[in-house]
Amino acid sequence: MRRLRICATTLLFISFFVRPTAAGTHTSGFQVKAKAAVLLDVASGRILFQQDATTRVVPASLVKLMTVYLAYDALGAGSVRLNDRVSISKHASRMGGSQIFLREGDQASFKELLLGVAIASGNDAAIALAEHLAGFRAAFVAQMNAKAKELGLMDTRFQNPNGLPGPDQFTTARDMAFLSRHLIRDHPAALQLHSGKAFEYRGIRQHNRNRLLWKDARVDGLKTGWLEKAGFHIVATAKEKEGDRRLIAVVLGARSERDREEIAVHLINYGFKNFHNVQFFSKGDRVKNLPVWKGTEDLLGVVAKEPGIVTIKNGNPQPTLVYQFPAKLVAPIPAGSKVGEALITEESRELARVDLVAMRAVPQAGFLKRLLHSLLLIFS
Repeated sequence: MRRLRICATTLLFISFFVRPTAAGTHTSGFQVKAKAAVLLDVASGRILFQQDATTRVVPASLVKLMTVYLAYDALGAGSVRLNDRVSISKHASRMGGSQIFLREGDQASFKELLLGVAIASGNDAAIALAEHLAGFRAAFVAQMNAKAKELGLMDTRFQNPNGLPGPDQFTTARDMAFLSRHLIRDHPAALQLHSGKAFEYRGIRQHNRNRLLWKDARVDGLKTGWLEKAGFHIVATAKEKEGDRRLIAVVLGARSERDREEIAVHLINYGFKNFHNVQFFSKGDRVKNLPVWKGTEDLLGVVAKEPGIVTIKNGNPQPTLVYQFPAKLVAPIPAGSKVGEALITEESRELARVDLVAMRAVPQAGFLKRLLHSLLLIFS
C-alpha cells in the first residue's frame, strides 16, 4: 500500500510539472511547464537540457546577477572596497517593489548593499550600488550591456540594475545560465553571498527568496525573480553531495513559486543522475614538450589554457582526446601564445576544444644556429 502511494505521488508530480515531448524535440524526452529552461554543467559548460533556451523573456530580478557581477569586478580591480561607505540618493530610496528600506542620506557599506541585493533582492540597494560604481544609473546600464556582450550574452539587453519593468529589457534561459556560470567561476565569493539565508538592515530582517536553500542541501544559490508579465523565475545552482560537480538550473516563467522550485529540483536531479564528468587535464597542466626550430631552446613546454573537462551521458562511450599541433614550431615564440589545440570528441562529435599555449617564451637563437636549422629544414 505504501509503495502504491509513493508511485501515485511520483506520477502526480510528473504530470503536473513535467510533460512528455515528441521524439526529437529534446534529447531528454521531456518538457517542463515553464516558458523556458536550461540545465548547465558548470565545469564543462555543456547544456544538459534546454527548452526554448533562446526565447526572449522579461528577466525581472535576475538582472541583479549582472549588478553583482560588476560589483565584484570593481572589488577585484580595487576601485571599491567592501567597507566603503555609500551615500544613499533620493532616487535610490524611492525604489518600489522588494527593498531593504534605504533612506535618503543613509551611509550604508558597500557590503551591506551587496548583501541586500543578493539576499533580499533590494531594488533600492541595486540602484545605490549602480550610482556608487558608475556615478549615475545610465552609465552603469551601459557597463552592464558592455559586459553582456563581452561574456557572449547575445540575447540579453539591460535597461536598469534591478529588473523593474523596462520597455525593452529581455534575456533568455541560455544567457542567464552562462551569466551565472561566469559569476560563479570569475567571482567565487559571490556564491557565498547568494547562499546567505537572511539579511538585516535598520532592524528589519528579511529572508532569502530562494527557498531551495532550506529545502535542498545541495543548493547554495543563486537568484529568484518575479514580475506579473514575466512569471516566476529561478536560477538555482547545486553541488552534488559527494564530489565537485556543480549544475545550474534556469527556470523562466513558471506559474508559481512552488512550480519554479519543483522544476529546478527535477532538472538538478536529472543532471546528477544521468550525466558524469570526464577530466583529461587541469588548467595549466603541461600536456606536451614540442621541438622548436631556430630558438635558444630546443624544446617548448605546452600547457592547457583551460581545463579539459567534458560532460558525458551515463552509458555513452568514453570520449577521445587528440592533440593538434603545427608541423613545425619556429622561434620566436611569445610566452602564453597559442601553439595548438586539444580536441575532445564523443563518437566523432566535438565536445570541447581547448587552446594549448607556450609555457614560456623562446627567443630566436643566434645567427649560426638559425642558419643551421634553415639548412636542415630545407633538406628535410
